[in-house]
Amino acid sequence: VAVVVQTLESTCPGADLVGMRSPSASAPSTYGPLATIYATLAHLYSGGAIQACQRWAVQSVPAGARVLFAGSGPGTDVVQAAQAGLRVTAVDCCPAMLEATSRRAHRAGVEQRVELVNADLLRRTPSADYDVVIAQFFLNVFAAKRLPQVLGALAGFLRPGGRLVVGDFAPMPGGRHPLQRIYHDLPMHGLARLGANDVHNIHDLPAQLQAAGFTVRERRRFRLFGVGPGWIEGLVAEREYP
Repeated sequence: VAVVVQTLESTCPGADLVGMRSPSASAPSTYGPLATIYATLAHLYSGGAIQACQRWAVQSVPAGARVLFAGSGPGTDVVQAAQAGLRVTAVDCCPAMLEATSRRAHRAGVEQRVELVNADLLRRTPSADYDVVIAQFFLNVFAAKRLPQVLGALAGFLRPGGRLVVGDFAPMPGGRHPLQRIYHDLPMHGLARLGANDVHNIHDLPAQLQAAGFTVRERRRFRLFGVGPGWIEGLVAEREYP
């Protein structure tokens, strides 16, 4: 069985600091019932674009790297990373999501390569132990005003020269494409009503990353259903150090 580490921060409080996967204490109860179907829902909603972005993120990681998955969810990409021989730590505040990841890792025979941590990443002391941090649809949980704090926390887990790999909704020019706005807002408002995320416009993540001291090295768009608009984007960024 994959290792599950319980920590003092695993309750995911949402008062002063935003919590892992959610800005509120309701995240575990909100996402928990979805754990077994979350990956399927993401596949259906994006026509496989989210899964393509996840595969691309794993493939972008250098061989032998130590990887931290922030807000790892049901763990399909966590297992892919372990199968690729990477050293993997997955952190999420929802125990049901980690249990789903554990089952996937066990079925794939890679449970010994995966460390699962039930915690609020933003309350943990940064360790600068990781070559890569992967945040797939994690930043979209937070309002824009929270992103400097969130990105700063993620940066704290990276070794000098490390990479932050992000997958999320991609803004169209001017951020005003009406259909994409609807596509982004439907799940956001549904989860926000349950207290699981902030309500916000589509983030300009390249600008947010730059403001947080990162340099974007690569951008990749993924088309909905393979032929639709490229509304899912992956980014590889490196932190600039003095």
